[in-house]
Amino acid sequence: MELCMNANCVAALSSTPGSIFTHFLQVLLASMCTLSKNEDYPIDRTDEILVSNREFDFVIAGGGTAGTILAHRLTEVMEWKVLLIEAGEDPNPITDVPGLFMTLLGQAHDYSYKSEPQEGICQSSKNKQCGWSKGKALGGSSVINAMIHLFGNERDYDNWASLGNKGWSYKDVLPYFKKSLNCPAEHIAKWGKKYCGIGGPMNIRNYNYSLTNIQDIILSSVHELGLNVLEPLTGDRFVGFGRAMGTLENMRRVNTAKAFLSPIKDRKNLYVIKSSRVDKILLEGHRATGVRVTLKDGGSIDIKASKEVILSAGSIASPQIMMLSGIGPKEHLTEMGIPTVADLPVGKNLQDHIVWLGIQIAYVNESAMPPSPTFLMDATYEYLVHNSGELATAGIDLVGFVNVNDPNSVYPDIQFHFGHFPRWNPDKVGSLMSTFMFNDELIREAQENIMKSDLLFPCAVLLNPKSRGVLKLRSVDPADPVKIYANYLTEEEDLKTLLKSVDTIKSLLNTETMKKHGMWLRHIDIPGCRHTQPNSTEYWECSIRHIATSLFHAVGSVRMGPSNDPRAVVDARLKVHGIDRLRVIDASIMPNIVSGNTNAPTMMIAEKGADMIKEDWETRVHVEL
Repeated sequence: MELCMNANCVAALSSTPGSIFTHFLQVLLASMCTLSKNEDYPIDRTDEILVSNREFDFVIAGGGTAGTILAHRLTEVMEWKVLLIEAGEDPNPITDVPGLFMTLLGQAHDYSYKSEPQEGICQSSKNKQCGWSKGKALGGSSVINAMIHLFGNERDYDNWASLGNKGWSYKDVLPYFKKSLNCPAEHIAKWGKKYCGIGGPMNIRNYNYSLTNIQDIILSSVHELGLNVLEPLTGDRFVGFGRAMGTLENMRRVNTAKAFLSPIKDRKNLYVIKSSRVDKILLEGHRATGVRVTLKDGGSIDIKASKEVILSAGSIASPQIMMLSGIGPKEHLTEMGIPTVADLPVGKNLQDHIVWLGIQIAYVNESAMPPSPTFLMDATYEYLVHNSGELATAGIDLVGFVNVNDPNSVYPDIQFHFGHFPRWNPDKVGSLMSTFMFNDELIREAQENIMKSDLLFPCAVLLNPKSRGVLKLRSVDPADPVKIYANYLTEEEDLKTLLKSVDTIKSLLNTETMKKHGMWLRHIDIPGCRHTQPNSTEYWECSIRHIATSLFHAVGSVRMGPSNDPRAVVDARLKVHGIDRLRVIDASIMPNIVSGNTNAPTMMIAEKGADMIKEDWETRVHVEL
């Protein structure tokens, strides 16, 4: 069924006898047309490219968060011919709806990777594998993520710079965070422009519907404990609790394809190939000259890049493409029968935020009523017509940052996302548990308990993991997903830090505010933890090992660093060491993971990378003249 009816159909509806239902239908259909449509995005120019000379100035492998921004910025130079290659298709209009974001994971726009089974983690997940979601659409993971827009903190980037990456300090990167943004006028009027840009392609907004009552209770408890209430959340202070802004406009998701490609979709120098996979980099000696691509119909073509090949395929696919091209650890490439062109630690230094869903706050809202039979219709109408209601929010915009190891530190080591699940709504909590691939027993347990009380999930996120994972090729077939060895909690310090996060929640529950509302700590009945005593250290550790998992923030597998750093793959200009005219510009270049959600930092990396390319080629032009 078409989401937006054509003009004749709408006109026909308008001429039907008046009724409340007809009016409702007319309003609903008109409102649905505000969601994304295929014509909002650049057309697929595969057919045109097949009959052309197949040569471009720049070829970008990956049309995700970073790739779409690069395509926008590089095509600002009108004499540059730029090709963007994306394995996915245009985002489905349903991805625009914030309240449905959890239903997107594991579906058509998700690669749905899985880590290799690891002892002591994801023990209550299906097949004891952690799910690793990654967006497969124009816009990448910005199409399926939780839309939370956070920078991290100054220490993250100053640390990058201290590792020999000149130009990557917080002072250096802050302008690139702002460059993408178009913040609301009322935000600028109240808080100024230091941390928020004006006139950029990406809108960020506060949710106009959120769980105000429950959030106010949490923030009152935070205040009672003497912790910071941060307003705005992004600013000079990095420890505290507050409401995050999201990549939104009129309570519709704004993915990076919509923000950066839709306004320029008719640029003559922008070429886009969709539903096609970059298999390898074409090399002449130690110089990148193009890419080999498998098209939607299964055919394979070579495409030339006269200036540069840019990998923006993300922390999983970028290293896979490199290794398939002979750029990676020599020992592993030899094992796979791939001749080594450059012996570099590609796929190593893999980092991710691990999230623990084992802490639950229960309470009974006596005034709440079971959902009415028309609940879904009412919610849909409220959202499409008034941009409000349950569907207008992802429900996790209340965020907390604490340091559980040093209460006096101004930098956090734990992040909390507070997710609320109302009583009598088993589908919503079931969707959460399914999203993270938990087994059927845990899903049933959550759905049974939601019928007894409201549940608040203060999901604890380990911000600065010491453990490091690695990616390895499964085969030389580009269609085979890589092996993901997450190696979560292999450093004991990570487990100890995550364990301490429950103490913060216990402190909140001990405040008069939460006591007044009858809130208590609920211990999940985890089959694999029944040998432990609830609320004991053994129970909480067992809970972590069973229901902590990936937050889908993979970074670091193509580490940035100077040439004398044996762990580095790209330099501070994002050029691959030892390979000419090849850059990597995406989250994989992070030396260390940032202290917060990774979408905004990935956007910053793309903005900065685009400027570096312009600077380098402008310099080269001047030298040649």
